[in-house]
Amino acid sequence: MNCDLSAPDATCPRCGFVSKVRGAIRQCRKPKPNLCGPGCQLKKSLAWFGLRDEGCCGCDSFAAKMDAWGPDETIRRIEEVVEHLREAASKRGIPFLATAARIMIGRAIEAARIEIAKYPPFPD
Repeated sequence: MNCDLSAPDATCPRCGFVSKVRGAIRQCRKPKPNLCGPGCQLKKSLAWFGLRDEGCCGCDSFAAKMDAWGPDETIRRIEEVVEHLREAASKRGIPFLATAARIMIGRAIEAARIEIAKYPPFPD
């Protein structure tokens, strides 16, 4: 997709690339960053508490699944996510509060939405 960057200091609406050249139509070359979806955001929150995937719970693969779902589907499947966290906590022998898990999941979803909003899709 080409971005019209013909105006001086024009900004691509998708990636934020700023053109310093006048009269040019350039292909958007700035790659879209790897966005941190809801699973990635939840992993970051749990890591803050010292909880990381140690290979026993499949949390990394579940986080990737949440990222693939995106924020909207993750909120629809919140009970599935809560159940996965409950099982992971049980395997590790740590206490689990479903309400706290739902709050963390909700915050992860909102953080993912904010990050995704920074990079709108290409205009048609």
